[in-house]
Amino acid sequence: MESEKKQISRRSFLKGTTMGAVAIAGTSVLAGCGAKPEVASGLPEKWDKETDIIVIGFGGAGASAAIGAREAGAEVVILEKQAVMGGSTAVSGGVFYASNTSVQKSFGIEDSADKMYEHYMNAGMGFNDPKLSRIAADQSAANIERLIALGVTFPTAPTVAGAEYHVGSEPIARVHSVVYGDMTGGGAYFRALADGAEKAGAEVLTETEVKELLVDASGQVVGVKAVSGGKDMFIKARKGVIISTGGFTRSEEMLKTYNEQAFYCQPLGAPNLTGDGIRMAFMLGAAAFNIDEVLGIPGLTLPGKIAATYAFWTFGTAPAILVNSRGDRFVDEYGFYDWKNTELLKQPGRFAYSVFDATTRDTGKGMIVAGFSDDLEQEVADGLVLKADTLADLAAQMGVPEDRFEATIAKWNEDAKAGKDTNFNRALFLNPIETAPFYAFKTFPTMFDTMGGLKINENAQVIHLSGNVIPRLYAVPMAAGGVLGEHYPGSGSALNAGMTFGLIAGKHAAGLEAVS
Repeated sequence: MESEKKQISRRSFLKGTTMGAVAIAGTSVLAGCGAKPEVASGLPEKWDKETDIIVIGFGGAGASAAIGAREAGAEVVILEKQAVMGGSTAVSGGVFYASNTSVQKSFGIEDSADKMYEHYMNAGMGFNDPKLSRIAADQSAANIERLIALGVTFPTAPTVAGAEYHVGSEPIARVHSVVYGDMTGGGAYFRALADGAEKAGAEVLTETEVKELLVDASGQVVGVKAVSGGKDMFIKARKGVIISTGGFTRSEEMLKTYNEQAFYCQPLGAPNLTGDGIRMAFMLGAAAFNIDEVLGIPGLTLPGKIAATYAFWTFGTAPAILVNSRGDRFVDEYGFYDWKNTELLKQPGRFAYSVFDATTRDTGKGMIVAGFSDDLEQEVADGLVLKADTLADLAAQMGVPEDRFEATIAKWNEDAKAGKDTNFNRALFLNPIETAPFYAFKTFPTMFDTMGGLKINENAQVIHLSGNVIPRLYAVPMAAGGVLGEHYPGSGSALNAGMTFGLIAGKHAAGLEAVS
C-alpha cells in the first residue's frame, strides 16, 4: 500500500502543468525560474547563416511548420540531424484522425468537430489542455483539405479507431488512410508534406544537429548552435525557433526521469527520438505538460531489427488470447492497441504470452507476426515461439501455473463456443484454442512515442516555469504536450496534432517583428 501511495503521488506530481519534474533536469534549470530564460551561451561574433525561422526536426510537424511560415512570407531553414528525413511520421501508420471532413461526407459519415473534441476530452481524462484539444478538433477538417491540395488522396472510407469504446465516446469513423501517388502509410504522409515544404521554398539542411538554443540579453531565443560536418555552426533566427523533434523514446536518461511507463516499453519507430528539443528548452526553464504518458502497442522485438514487430492479434487478423505470468487473461485482446499496452504494463513482470493453436497457425499465415514463417518451425528453433502438444507442457515452458492456465483456456473455449466473452466482452475472433500443437510467444509493451512534452499555448509558444512565454520559442506535438491526455484518442491523432500546431507555429512566428 505504501508503494502504491508513492506511485500515485509521483504520478500526480508529474501530471502538473508546470512540471516540478523539470527541476530534476538539473540546477541550471532551477536557475532559470525567473520571468525570462537564462542566456544559454554567449552569442557568436558572427553568424554562419541567417534566416527568419529555424525549424528543428524534419518530420510531419516540422514540414507543416515550414509550410505555415513560408505561406506567411517568412524565410525558413529546417535542420535535421539525420541523413534520412521523416522521423516518427515516416514510420507511422500514415493515417490521419479528423472530423467533419469532405472524405467522411463522401462516404455518408456524419460527424462534427464538437464530437471529436468531446472524445478528446473523454480520452484525456482531465490531463489534456482543453484549449489545445479544441483547436486540434476544429482544424482537423481543414488539414484534410490542405492534404488534398498537396496531392493526397483518401480512396477508402475512414474507419473507427476503437479507443472510443473504452472511454464512453460515440464511435465515429475518423481514421483517414493516406495515399500519395503510389505511396501509402507514413512515408506517403511525410512525402506529401515534405514536398509541400520544399516547393514552398523552405531550405533543408540534413546531418545538422542542433546542440543549443541561443538567447540574447533580453531573453529572446535568437538562434541555435548546431554541428554539421563535425564543425560548429551558428544560425540566427530573426523571428523564431520552432522545436519539432518529437518525443524521447530513445533517451534512457529522460525515460528514467520523466516517464516510468515508457521506460518499461521497448521503443518502436524512429531511432532519433532522443528528446533533444525538449532538453534544450528545459535548459531555458521551460515548463512541461503530461510528460509521463506513452503511446504504445503490445508486441515483440525480433533479433537484429531496430523496430519491434507487432504481435498478430494487435490488428485483428487471427484469434489468440493474452495470458499473464499468473496464467490469467487480463484484457480484450482486440481492444484499442494503446489501451492494451497500458493494461500490459500493469501485469507482473510487465509481459504476457500470446497463446494460440494449430488452427490459428494455419489460418493466420503471414499474419501471426510480420517476418515469421508460415509453419513457425524456424521461430520455434530460434526460441522465439514455444510449442507443445499439450496445454500442460506449454504452461511448463511458459512458467505459468498449470491449473490456472488450463482453467483460463477452458473458460475461453467455453465462451468462444457460446459466442460471448464473459470476462472482457471481446467481440472478434471468439475461436477456441483446442487443436494441438499449441503455441505461445512472449509479448511486451512497446512504444511509438511519448505523448507529452513542453507546455505550449494556443499559438504553440513555449511556456516558461514562471507562466510567461519564452520569447520567440515554439514547440509542436510530439515535442509539446497538451492536445493528448491520459489515453491516446485514436490512430492518426498525433499526425493531426503535429500538423495543426506546426502550421500555427509557423504562421505566428512569421508574424513577429524581426530582431536586428
